[in-house]
Amino acid sequence: MTQAKHSSTITEMVNVTFQKSIGTGGECVGTVPAGSTLLQAAIAAGVHLQSACGGKGTCGKCRVILSPEDRTGPLPEEKKFLSDELSANGVVLACKRVVESDMDVFLIEQKDVFDRKTQLGQENKVYELAPLVRKHFVCISVPSTSDQRSDWERLVAALPKSETPLRFNRRIAAKLPRILREASFQVTVVTAGDELLAVEPGDTSAGSYGLAIDIGTTTVVVYLINLVEGRIVARGALTNPQQGAGADVLSRIAFAADHPAGLSQLQTQVVGGLNQIISDLCQEERIKPEEIYQAVVVGNTTMSHLFLGIDPTYLAPAPFIPGFRQSVTVKASELGLRILSDGAVTVLPIVAGYVGADTVGVMLSGQADQLEGIHLLVDIGTNGEIVLVGKGRILSCSTAAGPAFEGAGIKHGMRAADGAIERVKITEDLELGIIGRENEKVRGICGSGLIDAVSEMHRAGIIDSGGRMISSEDDLEKLPSALRERVLYENGSREFVLVWKEESAAGENITITQKDIRGLQLAKGAVLAGVRILLSHLSLKTEDLDMIHLAGAFGNYISKESALGIGLLPQVSLDKIQSIGNAAGNGAQMALLSTDAMERANRLARDTEHIELSTEKIFQDEFLESLALEQSY
Repeated sequence: MTQAKHSSTITEMVNVTFQKSIGTGGECVGTVPAGSTLLQAAIAAGVHLQSACGGKGTCGKCRVILSPEDRTGPLPEEKKFLSDELSANGVVLACKRVVESDMDVFLIEQKDVFDRKTQLGQENKVYELAPLVRKHFVCISVPSTSDQRSDWERLVAALPKSETPLRFNRRIAAKLPRILREASFQVTVVTAGDELLAVEPGDTSAGSYGLAIDIGTTTVVVYLINLVEGRIVARGALTNPQQGAGADVLSRIAFAADHPAGLSQLQTQVVGGLNQIISDLCQEERIKPEEIYQAVVVGNTTMSHLFLGIDPTYLAPAPFIPGFRQSVTVKASELGLRILSDGAVTVLPIVAGYVGADTVGVMLSGQADQLEGIHLLVDIGTNGEIVLVGKGRILSCSTAAGPAFEGAGIKHGMRAADGAIERVKITEDLELGIIGRENEKVRGICGSGLIDAVSEMHRAGIIDSGGRMISSEDDLEKLPSALRERVLYENGSREFVLVWKEESAAGENITITQKDIRGLQLAKGAVLAGVRILLSHLSLKTEDLDMIHLAGAFGNYISKESALGIGLLPQVSLDKIQSIGNAAGNGAQMALLSTDAMERANRLARDTEHIELSTEKIFQDEFLESLALEQSY
């Protein structure tokens, strides 16, 4: 194995077997040209390695373990991220290691806790029921010499008069004569508006299902919904399989633009991940994929483009133009989504290049068009989407918050998974909340833990309002001894130890570095600046806000006190901040179950005024003012 290089003459194919741990046997095999990186092999194998930087070697997240026989000394690029102990144990960066022959690689397992997102909201919530998909059990008149209408004509005639005239479906018409006769002319007709989706033998009207899909940059969530009863019957999630192309949308846009098959690869990955969840849900509920007739999809603008296989290249540079904005409906077979092949798959409309269908879902679920007073809806993830409702208008913007809130770009950052620090409280020493089992060894820190840590460090005097970690002996002496010991000076920079190496899974100190604090400041500063600019457009001040609604898993799990403590949100009283769960996914559910809600989603997208922050003259000043951990209004 050597350092990454490129050669147009390499044609030999090699197999890389990824195993969960030494001795467990092969799990997945990636076949790639010799000279490819291990990260490329992982992508080919469908193995989801973290890669916040998209394989540039700047994040240090794509760690794997080499077999003893393949181990060599650390590469210069790896020394920045890996301790001597980790390197001695065979840990390497997958994006920097090239494979020249067949080999085994061992994964560092991370058990994600998807239920933190899938379980947001009410388990058996019943929504307004007026779905697009309808089932009609009909008894069709039997042909005779006195009634020689075509099979298609007699099928249409048997439907209720209120139904929209159906468009001819050649695929179904081809099988219709046999279906009718084998079913003794008693069938169930499945329609979606003027589309005929299926003709099924007998009475199947009790079994009708749809999917509400939330394609997040980090996590993909699918809700299986009974369209007859209007309730969720099962749900599933997985890490977005596109992670290997980078943790943020700009990295994935670049991947799609820079690689000849990049767009196709990313589209195949996300659809493949969805099909995996769908298969699991169907087995769980003992239904056939063909009983799923419709899907409604939300996601940010980039995720919507990649799901549909539409080139996102021109979303990246100004003026950030999307390929489409309207709601889009295609057949499942066009995308390779494994539900009924003629099933209707609708992606909700987009507001702008960086305010996508997920934000429309948030507005629909949060009833933005019905709120009275002044309301702020904030959905913070790898991007920060902000909606301000007031004075008869709806304004939106998107801030380039970056992936810090998801744990990416942070030295020991990680997704919300077992072993992640999610809560931090500083007294005379530290009190930590760890996701997962009791006594779970700590692996890193997720976004909610990072916000807690920085807020508490500021409150305890370990960092000042400008985000700088204390360094003078006089300041250090003011800290309790246990905290003072945690402030280290490493590689020319201060860092604060959350967990000593003896208690960490990787055998290294889990720390907050000065660079981590700066990264969080940049992310939170962008969000707060966006809020301030929206308020200015309506000539409003912080004290005018009636409520701040926090959407998404991140908004649900962060501490309100810590969010205010670092100045992520405007300084309002705690009772003016509420979490509204996975509002994007809830909006998709509403649109799936009600044609009226679907129309409201379209209307909200049309009526929302987008504020492009990059053209705002005051943005830079607002951004710089918003970096401080103490805010004044």
